[in-house]
Amino acid sequence: MPLLLTWSLDAAGREAAHRHIETCPECHEEWLSMKDTWQVLADLPQVDVPPHVRDRFLAAALPQQAVVIPFRRRPAARWLAQAAAVVVLAGGAYFAGQRTAPVRLAPRGAAVTAAQPMMQGQPVYSIAETRVLPAASMSPNIEGRPDIENVQFVDADPRDGQIGVAFDVTQHVTVTGSPADKSVVRLLSYVLQNDPKSSTARSQAIDWVRQTYSEPRYANPEITQALASVLHNEQHEGVRIRAVDTLQKLPPKFTSSGDATREALIDALKNDPNPSVRIKAVEALARMANSGQSLDQAAVDTLRQKAAQGDENLYVRVKAAEALSKIGPR
Repeated sequence: MPLLLTWSLDAAGREAAHRHIETCPECHEEWLSMKDTWQVLADLPQVDVPPHVRDRFLAAALPQQAVVIPFRRRPAARWLAQAAAVVVLAGGAYFAGQRTAPVRLAPRGAAVTAAQPMMQGQPVYSIAETRVLPAASMSPNIEGRPDIENVQFVDADPRDGQIGVAFDVTQHVTVTGSPADKSVVRLLSYVLQNDPKSSTARSQAIDWVRQTYSEPRYANPEITQALASVLHNEQHEGVRIRAVDTLQKLPPKFTSSGDATREALIDALKNDPNPSVRIKAVEALARMANSGQSLDQAAVDTLRQKAAQGDENLYVRVKAAEALSKIGPR
């Protein structure tokens, strides 16, 4: 991963690495951590590296004939310091057992031609952070005015008659399909947890998910898990209210289908400073109890605590007691 982070792999190597990261949860988490670390190191003040340390590091870390393309333009000392830190992190993870530059929104004129239905044998389009495309597979026509940045020219082997043009480009992509399609579900789950740059955008995404996936025929546990993640991690209270409200409106069997969902509801009921979030959380738990769904001991203990807590919102206390009455003694 340090080689991937510093653009020290050739195009085929980067493509293979990213395809593996997309399918391996452990590597995906490690990749995100390394990128965050790289960004933190980029923000640190520059410190001159002693010549003997620099020479020794270069001799050990960079093969004589390696083709290294800088991750981004910055003074050599800072690049070396970051690379050294990433190598140390990678080595430590091994012995223990274990976003590139911000992308600006594309102008309205930018567009991507809708993909044609895939024939058997054709590769399936996947959304990836990095992609390598043969020139023969691309149309020579550039539509609209896409925003192209960070252009680099690559000639890994001057003898093979091949060159490469690497760049970042923003595109407006529309994916169509049934709400039950796995690709649509996976994309929406990713958007809920990772995409919006503002709380308004995330709230709009949650509202749309509530309208679509509250129907039993489309309800999906992966959507439920994504909403639970938003409830657990979102800083903006308005977004948390929408997330827990949506969880409450989903079919109960999906709301109670995963430990992460129950844990998020319990955590919100116990710790969320906003009473509206706590009310929605206890309503969701009470609804699960009313529908005959079993609640684990942690949920029951939290309901008992809230039902007896004198300084808690009265409605929360009543709903907690109602849920306990449906569960019965334990």
